[in-house]
Amino acid sequence: MGEKGVEPGKGANSKKMLVSGIVLLVLLVAAFSFLNRDKEGLKEGTVAIKAGDTKLGSLTISDLQKLPAVKKKMVIHSSQGNTNNDFTCTPMLAVLNSIDPSLTQQYKKIIARGIDNYTSGLDISEVLHPDNVYIAYADYGKPLKTKKGEDGSMLIIICNDEYGQRSTKWLVSLELQ
Repeated sequence: MGEKGVEPGKGANSKKMLVSGIVLLVLLVAAFSFLNRDKEGLKEGTVAIKAGDTKLGSLTISDLQKLPAVKKKMVIHSSQGNTNNDFTCTPMLAVLNSIDPSLTQQYKKIIARGIDNYTSGLDISEVLHPDNVYIAYADYGKPLKTKKGEDGSMLIIICNDEYGQRSTKWLVSLELQ
C-alpha cells in the first residue's frame, strides 16, 4: 500500500474516470445543443407560416398591426398562478386569410411553436369559431417581451381554453397540417 492507505495507481484511475465522465457530459450537452438548434433561422417578432417544408409566408408584428386589432381582457390560468391581461391581438383567422383565404379549407390542424420549441396544437375548427383564437402582441398597450426580455414577441391565446397550457409564448411558427 502506498501513502495514506491508497494503493498505488488508484488515485490516478479515479481522476481519469472523473475527467472521462466530464468529457462525456460535455459531448452529450454539445450533441443535444446541436440537435435542438434553430435550423430555420426563426426569430421572435416574426411568425413563419408553413405547410410541411413549404413556407407559405411570414408576418411581423408590424404586419399584424395592419390587420384588424381586438382588445381582449382575460385571465390566463397556469401552474404559476393566474394573470390578468388586456391583450391587443389579431384574430388567427385574419392572419391566415392574409396569407391565403383558402388555408382553412386546405388544412385541419395548426401546430404553434415558440422560440423555446414549446408546441401546442389547434384544430382549424377552433380558429373558425368566432372570438376564440388570437395572436397577441401587446398587453396593457405595451409590447410583449421576448424570451430575452426585449420588446417584440407574440403569443397565441385561445379564449375557450379554461387553462393557458396552449397559450404558446414567444411564437415563431405556425405549421399547417
